[in-house]
Amino acid sequence: MWILNHTAARKFEIPMLRKLGYEVFTPKIYPNDANFRSASVDYSEDVNLTIPEDDLEILNQSDWYAGPHREVWEIANKYFDIAFFIVFDPKGVEAMCRRFSGELVWRTYGLAGENSYSKILESLPQYRRAQAAFRRLGSRFWFAEGYSNLHEIESPWLQRRTVYLPLGMAGASTPNETEWVGGDKRMLFVCPDIGFNPAYAEIYEEFRREFKGFPYAIGGAQSIEVLDSHILGYLPLEEHRRNMQHMQVMFYHSREPRHVHYHPFEAIKVGMPLVFMAGGMLDRLGGLALPGRAKSWEEARRKVRRLLDGDKAFIDKVRSTQPVLLEAMKAEHAQDSWAKGLRTIELASGNRERKERINSQRIAILCSHRNMQEAVRIYRELTSQSQVANESLSIVLGVENPESEFNRKLKKKAAKAAIAAFKRDIDEIDARCRIFEWKYISKASAERALTYAGIGRALYDNAFLVPDDEMNFFEDSDLWIVVGGRTPAPVLPMKPIVVVVQDYPKTGLPPNDDRWQARLGYIPEPDAVIAFDERTVLHLVNMEGLDPKIVHFVKDGASPPNSLLETVLECL
Repeated sequence: MWILNHTAARKFEIPMLRKLGYEVFTPKIYPNDANFRSASVDYSEDVNLTIPEDDLEILNQSDWYAGPHREVWEIANKYFDIAFFIVFDPKGVEAMCRRFSGELVWRTYGLAGENSYSKILESLPQYRRAQAAFRRLGSRFWFAEGYSNLHEIESPWLQRRTVYLPLGMAGASTPNETEWVGGDKRMLFVCPDIGFNPAYAEIYEEFRREFKGFPYAIGGAQSIEVLDSHILGYLPLEEHRRNMQHMQVMFYHSREPRHVHYHPFEAIKVGMPLVFMAGGMLDRLGGLALPGRAKSWEEARRKVRRLLDGDKAFIDKVRSTQPVLLEAMKAEHAQDSWAKGLRTIELASGNRERKERINSQRIAILCSHRNMQEAVRIYRELTSQSQVANESLSIVLGVENPESEFNRKLKKKAAKAAIAAFKRDIDEIDARCRIFEWKYISKASAERALTYAGIGRALYDNAFLVPDDEMNFFEDSDLWIVVGGRTPAPVLPMKPIVVVVQDYPKTGLPPNDDRWQARLGYIPEPDAVIAFDERTVLHLVNMEGLDPKIVHFVKDGASPPNSLLETVLECL
C-alpha cells in the first residue's frame, strides 16, 4: 500500500515498485488541506491489483489519512504486507499502527533547515502519540529516507530503522531539452501558499527584495489570494509547462541541505535555464560546478540578468551543463537502492512472524457506586453483542470503593448499613468485579508512567488520578470504559479511554450545584465518547466543544456499525 497522493512522487515510485514485483494500492481520498496542493488521485493502478472488486471498492472509498474502520484494515491485512505512509493526522497514524499487521514504512522527503522528524515527534504535543506508536511497533517500523543524508540529524532510534529509497522523477531519463524556446523576458519563480504559510511568505518577501526591478512571474497554488499582479496562482499542468517553455529563466531559492522541490528538475527536463542558490541539496546532487549556481544574491542577479538579456553563449552553457542534476533522479540509478532497501524490509519481515490479532480483547469498565447499574447494563450489552459477533472479549467491572464517602457523609450507623448494602450489590452482580479507589499522582509521576508505558501524550495539569485496584491499576486491560460520574482531577490516559456520558442536567451544571467538572472534561483526548440520547450529544459537541467525530450516539440494541460493541472495538 502506498498511502500518499503526491502526484510527482507517485509517477516515479509506483512504477519502481511495480518493476520490483509489487502490487500497489493508492488512496482515492485525501485531505482538503493546503499541504496537499501537489496531490491528486489516480485509478490507473487498480487494474494491476489481484483483489476482488468488492474489496477494492471498499479500500477505494476509505479515508486512509484519518484512519478507516477496523474492518477495512482487516481487508488490507489480507492482501498487503507493506504500507508506505506519511504523518498527517497523528490519530490516523496511531490507528494504522494498531490495525495494520505488516511492515509500516514512513516515507520522508526532508525538512527545512536543521529541523528533523525526531524534533517534530518529540516537541509537538499532537505528534507524541505517533512517536509512541512507532516505538511500540519495534522492528515493524521503518524510516524510509528519500535522500541519503536525512538520517544524519535524527535520533538514534530513527537512525536504526532507516532504509534509503531515493526520490526520483518520472521522465528524468528522457528529458526533452528542445522544448524550451524562451522569448518571454521574465523570470519564473515558484512559491506557493504565500498568504497561508509563514515560511513561504518569508521566502516571497526576500525574493521581491533581492530581485526588485526585475521582470518576473510567481507560480504555485495560493490557498489565500495575495494582492500581487506577478502571482499566477494555480495553473493547469499544460499552462505551467508552457510557462517553462517560454519564460527566459527559472530561479530556485533553496539552500536547504536536506530538501529540494520538484520544479527545478521540471525546468531542466524541458531545457529551461536554471539559476539556483549554492549551499542546498542541488549541490549534493551534482550542482557544485554548474554555471547556473550562485553563491550570493548579487551573483544570482548578474546571472539572471544575462539570461534575461539573451546572452546566447551563457544560455547555451547553462542549458548544456545542468542536465547533470537529473542523473540522481533517474530510475535506473535509483533501482539498486530501492531493491536493497525493500529486501532489507522483506528479510526482517520473513524473520519475524506477522503480528497476530489478540485472541481476547480485555476491557475494564470503571464506575462509581452511583452509576454501577448503568455499568452493569453496559457490561451485559457488550457481552451479548460480542457473542453474536463472535468477538472474544474479557470484561472486568471496576467499582469505586464508596466506604470513605459513606463514612464522611453519613452517620456511623447509616454508613455501616450503606457499606453492607454495597457489598451485597457487588456479590449479586453476574460479572468479574474489582473494587478500586482513585489515587492521586503528581504530574512528574504521571509523565514517568506514560513514558514507561510507551504512551505519547502531553499533560497539562499538575495532578492526575489512576484507578488503584491494589493489583496493577487495571494495566491488564487493553481499554478503559469510564462510565458517568465526576472526578476532581484528570484521569491519566494509561489506556485508550471510552467515556460513557449519562444525561446532563438541563441547566448544564452537575446535580446539587456541585461545581466539579464532569469527568469527561478531565480525560485528555478520549478516544470515543458514547451518549445514549441526542440531547447529550448536542451538549457535548456544542457546549463542551468535543470533536463530533469521536462522539457516538448509541441506541439500545442498535446493530453494527452503530452498536456499543462496534464503537468500543474501533478504539482497541
